[in-house]
This record gives sequence, C-alpha cells and structure tokens, in this order.
Amino acid sequence: MKKRLGFTLVELLVVIAIIGVLIALLLPAVQQAREAARRMQCTNHEKQIGLALHNYHDTFNAFPPAWLHRGPAGSANYGWATNILPFMEQTALYDALEPGRVPLYERYTASATDAEKALLQSTIDGYRCPSDVTGKLNNKQKFGSTEHFQIATSNYVCNLGTTATQGTVQSDGVFYGNSFLGMKDLIDGTSNTLLVGERDGGPSKTSGRNYCAAVWAGVGRNNSIGNEAVGRTGLRAGFTVNFDYATAGSPENMGKGMSSLHPGGLNILLCDGSVRFLTETADKNAVIVPMARRQDGVVFQLP
Repeated sequence: MKKRLGFTLVELLVVIAIIGVLIALLLPAVQQAREAARRMQCTNHEKQIGLALHNYHDTFNAFPPAWLHRGPAGSANYGWATNILPFMEQTALYDALEPGRVPLYERYTASATDAEKALLQSTIDGYRCPSDVTGKLNNKQKFGSTEHFQIATSNYVCNLGTTATQGTVQSDGVFYGNSFLGMKDLIDGTSNTLLVGERDGGPSKTSGRNYCAAVWAGVGRNNSIGNEAVGRTGLRAGFTVNFDYATAGSPENMGKGMSSLHPGGLNILLCDGSVRFLTETADKNAVIVPMARRQDGVVFQLP
C-alpha cells in the first residue's frame, strides 16, 4: 500500500484549533506584560519629574508654584510643569517660551503665530503616561472665554490639597497660585505628603463624557464646555481613585481628581521622591485627603 503524505483535513483543523487555544491562553499574559512595561515607564516618568522638582527646589529653595498668577482675573498663566522644563532636559523649549518675559495669556491668543502654536503643542514624552492612548492635544482647555487652539496634554498633576481655588488663595497642599513652599513647610514629612499624581484623558465609565487630561503649559479658566471638562494643571483631593466623574454633580469636577488607565489604580509621587502605586481601594478620607495635606498630622497607610 502506498504511504500517505501530508495531513488530513481533520488533522489540520485540530492543529489550527490547538494553535488558537494557545494564542487565547497567551494573549492575556502578553497584554499584562505590556501593561507592566507601560506602568514601569510611567513610574520612571514620575521619578524624573520628582528629580526635576527636587533640583528646582535645590536651586530656588522652594517648589515651583502651581501657576504664576499674572494679568487679568481668569487669564492663562504658566504652571509648575513649565517652570521645571530646564530640569527635564527641555531647556530649548523653555527658552523659546520665555515665561519670565512673555506671559501665557499673551501667547495663547486668536492671533498666535504658527510658531507660538507649535511651542504650546509640543508633546513632552516625560509628561505623558504610556498607558493613556487618548489624544496628545487638549481641545477643551478654556484659557479665558475662548478656545483659540489645542494645547499639548500632560498626565501628571501637582498636589493642590483640599482647599485650592483659583487665584493665589493659600491651600493645604504643596502647590497653589504663586506658592513658594519648600521642604520646611512639609510638617507631616516628605514621605507622608503627596507631590504629584496622575490624570488620564479618557471618558467617564457611565456617561461617556470626556474628562480631559491636564496641559503642561499651565492653567487658565477652569470651566466646563457643554458635557466636556477642562483639565487643570493640578489635582484637588476629595475624590476616590478613578472616581467616575459623571456622578460628581458638575462637569467641572471631572478635571480635579486623580485617574489613570492602569488597571486597578495609578502612580503617585511623594515629596521624598519615591513613587508608589495607589490602588482603587484607597479610602478617600483615611488616605487620599491626609496624604494631600502637608500639615494635618494624620497618620495614614497606603493600601
């Protein structure tokens, strides 16, 4: 009898089925490995930001203000992430912006040149979480009463505490408008005080409304535009991790808390320069609020 060569159709289908099962089993592991790598890269971004903030502190004996409050009320002003650009290996961009000479509200105008737009639309990889796949430009940033053009986003926001408002009113956090706080002001200790957190630019889990990531350039009039929300340069404690902003009562609140697209939580940078993972189970009153206050004396334990 002549020897048969090759596969029968049944054998081929069995092999294909086995390969399909193996792929189905391996795919979640591959996705988890990729997310682990993205989370590690995000951790490194926060460590770099922490190093930049500490170098700024060593130079000026204080952390930068959340924003430099200049000009008319509600006008756009440069924020903390702009001030540390020279310490983030972005000296050329900082020098081109000339924040000490030209305020943000004079660059963000309807008559802005293409060169001025390009500066404010510069994507800084160190300010972007690799897990956030939303747009690199924020078209909901309301600087003043008109949206002139899109501005580059950032996924990292400074700690405004629990009492921050616009202007220069002092808050119980580490940053506020025209703040000049240093290590000496962190009465609770650097390892017990939040410095920077995350915010993603994804949609609400229940309503689909967009809440926008922050912008690195600075802050303007924090407001809502229809069902969208404007991202701040900082975070205000008082919301749980990945709080579903659709239930906040106001679209404006969608730009105040901490959130990320990491499964189960987000990265936080403490004032001692360490980066921790804050899980979604962290209690707002027992952990998040006392961590955001620099001198309340409350002892907390990260979950």
